[in-house]
Amino acid sequence: MCFSAEASFIASGVLVAVGVSAVRKVRDRKDIFIAFIPLIFALQQLAEGVLWIVLEHGEMPQGQLWLANLYGIFIGVIWPFYAPFAIHQGETDNRARKVMISMIVVGLGLAAYTIAGLINEPIMVYIVNNNMRYVHEVEGQQFVLVMYLFATCVPFILSSDRGLNITGIVISLGFFVAFYAYRETFASIWCFFAAVASALIYVYIDNQNKKYAMSGVTQS
Repeated sequence: MCFSAEASFIASGVLVAVGVSAVRKVRDRKDIFIAFIPLIFALQQLAEGVLWIVLEHGEMPQGQLWLANLYGIFIGVIWPFYAPFAIHQGETDNRARKVMISMIVVGLGLAAYTIAGLINEPIMVYIVNNNMRYVHEVEGQQFVLVMYLFATCVPFILSSDRGLNITGIVISLGFFVAFYAYRETFASIWCFFAAVASALIYVYIDNQNKKYAMSGVTQS
C-alpha cells in the first residue's frame, strides 16, 4: 500500500484478518485458492511497509533493492499467474473455465518475462509525492500493461459469480484511476485499490457457503 509505513501495516493487518476468516470459512475445496488472495495481498503490503521504513531511514541500500524486487515479484510474477488460476479453480461454468485457460497462459508468459527482466535489470524504488515509485523499463510498455490487465482483472469479470464480477470491476477501475491520475506511482497506488478490493473475497466465500448449505438441504 502507498502513503506511509503505518498505512501499509494497517492494510496488511486487516487483510490478514479477512484472509484468515475467509480461509477458515471455505467449505468447498475449489474456493481455497480464491480465499488465499487477501493473505497474499497482506504479505505484499507488509513488504512495502518494511520498505517504507528502510527508505525513510536512508539505510540498508541492499535491503532496499531486495524489498523492491520482492514487491516486483508479487506484482509481476505471482499475480499474473495466481489470479487467473485461482478464479479458474473456483469457476463452475465450463465455458468460462476454458476461456480462463488462455489467461493462465498469458499470466505464465508475463511471469517468465518479469523474472527475466528482474535478472537483467533490478527494480529501483523512490519516494515521490508521499508515494512509492518503482522504476523498471517494463512499466512503460503498453502491450505488457494490456496483457497484465487481461490476466489479472478479466478473470474476475468473466466469472459466473456476481460477487467476483464486482471485485473485478473495482480492481479494473483502480487500474485506470491509478494509471491516469498517478502515473509515476502507478504500481503502488493500484495495489492499494486491488488490496482493498480483495477484502470482497470474504463476501464471495460467505455467499458460496450459503449456496453450499442450500444444496445440502436440497439433496437431503
